[in-house]
Amino acid sequence: MEQRKQNLLIRSYITFCIVFLFFPAFLYTQQQKDTRHETLRDADHYEIRMAPVSNLDEWKVRREEVRETLLLRAGLWPEPERTPLNAKVFDERKGDGFTVSKVYFESLPGFYATGNLYRPTKGKPPYPAVVTPHGHWQYGRLQNSEMGSIPGRCIDFARMGFVVFSIDMVGYNDSFQLPHDPSKSLAQLKADKPLPYEPRQMRADFHFPEAELYGFNLGGVQLWNGIRTIDFLCSMPYVDPERIGVTGASGGATQTIFLMTADDRVKVAAPVNIIGAAKHPGCGCENLPGLWLDTSTVEMAAAFAPKPLLLMSATEDPWTNNTPDREYPMIRKYYSLYGAENMLKNVHIKAAHNYNAETRAAVYDWFCKHLKSSEPPIKNPVAVSNELKNLGDLRVFPDKILPESALNGFQIIANWEKASEENLEGYYPQAERDYKDFVTIFRNKLCDILAVGISPAKHEPNDPFSGLKKSEIITRQVGAYTHYSAFFGNYGKGDYFEIESVKPQGPVKEYILLVFPETWGGLFLRDTDNLKPEIINLLEKGYLVARIHGYASGKLAIPQNTLDSYNWSNVYNRNNRLNGIQDIATAVYCISNSPNPESAGKPKLTVIGWGECGIPTAFACAAIGGADRVIVDMNGSDPGYDGELVKLMPYGAIKRIGDFRTATLLLMQNNLILCNAGSTFDKDWYKNRAVKLEFEDNLKFRSDETCDSICKLF
Repeated sequence: MEQRKQNLLIRSYITFCIVFLFFPAFLYTQQQKDTRHETLRDADHYEIRMAPVSNLDEWKVRREEVRETLLLRAGLWPEPERTPLNAKVFDERKGDGFTVSKVYFESLPGFYATGNLYRPTKGKPPYPAVVTPHGHWQYGRLQNSEMGSIPGRCIDFARMGFVVFSIDMVGYNDSFQLPHDPSKSLAQLKADKPLPYEPRQMRADFHFPEAELYGFNLGGVQLWNGIRTIDFLCSMPYVDPERIGVTGASGGATQTIFLMTADDRVKVAAPVNIIGAAKHPGCGCENLPGLWLDTSTVEMAAAFAPKPLLLMSATEDPWTNNTPDREYPMIRKYYSLYGAENMLKNVHIKAAHNYNAETRAAVYDWFCKHLKSSEPPIKNPVAVSNELKNLGDLRVFPDKILPESALNGFQIIANWEKASEENLEGYYPQAERDYKDFVTIFRNKLCDILAVGISPAKHEPNDPFSGLKKSEIITRQVGAYTHYSAFFGNYGKGDYFEIESVKPQGPVKEYILLVFPETWGGLFLRDTDNLKPEIINLLEKGYLVARIHGYASGKLAIPQNTLDSYNWSNVYNRNNRLNGIQDIATAVYCISNSPNPESAGKPKLTVIGWGECGIPTAFACAAIGGADRVIVDMNGSDPGYDGELVKLMPYGAIKRIGDFRTATLLLMQNNLILCNAGSTFDKDWYKNRAVKLEFEDNLKFRSDETCDSICKLF
C-alpha cells in the first residue's frame, strides 16, 4: 500500500509538478458538478439525510454530535446558569383521585415558566413524573377536545400514580412575556368556557435577529423551560428523579424530542405525530437557526436509544402516515446496535393529527410499564374530560398581572445577552497555558456553527484526502509559467468548485491562496492572457499562487429569491456565504495537508481574503486550521458591533462561541494581519489578548491597504 502511494506521488510530480497533484489519494471524477443549488429543502419539501453509521462505536460518537448540535443551536452551549427557580405552587383544586395546582417559576431571572401541576392522591411517594408540553392547539395546555385533551391526559396520569407538569409554550396562555408565532392562537379558556377572542388582532412574532446571534430563539427558550421543569420536578420530595418521562403531540412532540435529546434525566418518551422522514415540523419554535442542516427528527429520536421510546403515528397524519414502513425501521436500526429492539415500539392508529383517547391509552400503557407506576394503565380514557367545569379557572395569571419581579421581553433579552458574554469570558484563555484547551473546544464549536467540515476518509482510513474528490487537471503555458485548473469537493456535500493556480519557474518557496470576489477579475488582466503585475511579482519571488472560485468568489451563487422561496431556509440550507466558507476551508485543507514537492514536510501557506471575502476567509481559516499566515481585509467593518455582525455573519448562536473574537484568537497562534478595520473596531481588545497569550508578535493591524499593496509585501 505504501509503495503504491509513493509511485502515485512520483508519477504526479513528474507529470504535473504542481501542488494540486500532490494529493495522491484523490480520485479523479468525471462529469461532476456542484449540486448544492439542487438540494435545497424546507419542512414541506423535505428529504431526509442520515449520517452513515456502521457500528455502535460510530453511533455513540454521532449521537453525542446530535446532542451537542441541538444544545448549540438552541443557545444552550455554554449552558446558562441555573439560577434559583423561586417556584410558587398555589390555588390547589381537588378532583377524584388527583389534585391540580397553579405554578410559576423563573426559568431565567424575571422570566416565568407557567403551567399546572397534577398530583395523585393515592399511592406512596416518591412518584414517577411526566412533563407534558402541549402543541399548537387552539387553547394551548387547556385544550379539551376529542382530538386532544391535555387536562384529560394529565388527570389520567395523576390517577395512575404520576406527578405531571403541564407547561405553557412561550406566548400561550399564561406565558406572555415573549411572543410565539403571529399565526398561532391566543385563545383562552376559563374553566370550560372560551373567552371572547379577536383573531384579527395584530400580534408580535418571536423575531429578534441580533438576539439570535446570542442563541436567543423561540425553540431554545422553550427547551430551557423544559430543562428547568425537570429541575422543578426533581426538587420535590415526592418525585423520583430516576423516573422522569416526557410526552406531547405535534409541536409538543417536537419539544419532547428536544428535551429527551438534551436532558439525560428523561428515561421514557412518547413523541406523538411529528417524526417524519418526508415532512418536518413547521413552526419557528421547532426550526431553530441551522438546526436541521445535517440532522433530523428521525435521528434525534434514534439518539434516545437504548431507552424506552414509543412512536405514535396515524394513518391520516401528514408527518407519520407511513411510520410502520418508513420511520420505525430507520430508528429500529439504531436500537438494534444496542440489542434493545424491545425498547422501541410503534403504535399506528387510524386517525388524523391527534393525541386522542386511543393514542393516550397506548402512551399510558408504555409509561406505566417503563416508569413503574403504582396504578395500572387506564385502558379506555374518556376522550373529553368532564372535570374542567368543576375545577374552575386553571389559568395562572387570569388578570394578566405578573409578579413584581417579572421583566419585560426586552429586559429578558438584554439579560440573556449580558449573561452570554459573561459566560463566554470564562472560556477565553487568560494565558498561554490555557490556549490549547480553548483551541480544541472552540475550533469544533466554530465548525458546528458554520456547518463546515471535511468529509471523513472514504477509501483509505489513514489518508487525509480520501474523503475528497477532484477532477482532471487542465494545464496550459502562460509565458514562462504554467497555469493549472481543477475542481475539488467533498463526498456527500454536493460541493464541486474550481481552484486555479500558477506555478513559478523555479522551486516553490511558499503557497499563497487568494480569496476575492469574482467581480474583481482573476489572476489575469481583464480580457487578456497576461498575468497581473502583482501576480508576476509573487511568481518571480518563488510563490505558487492559487485562487479559489465557487461560492467563495461568487462565481457560484443561489439566487436570493430562490433561497427565500423555502420556508425556514436558514434552518435547512446553507446560504451562499456558508457555502463559500466551506469552499475556502476545503481549499485550505487540501493545500495545507499536501506534501511539498521541493522539500520535506508540508508547504507554508498564506491565505489572503479581500473585499467582501475577508471576514468569511477569517472564519474559514479559523475553523479548519492549517494556514501559516492569514491576511484579512475587514473592508471597513466592525464585526464586534451586533448591528454589523447580523449582516456579515447572520448565524444563530455565533456569539455564544465568540464570533470574530474566537476566530482571531484561533488564528493568532500563527501570523495574522487584519487590514482596514472599521473606525469603531476595538483593536485594543485583540492586542491585549495577544499579549496575554504571548502572541503579540503574531498579530498586526494595517490600514488603507489594497490587495495589490498587500501582495507587494511579499
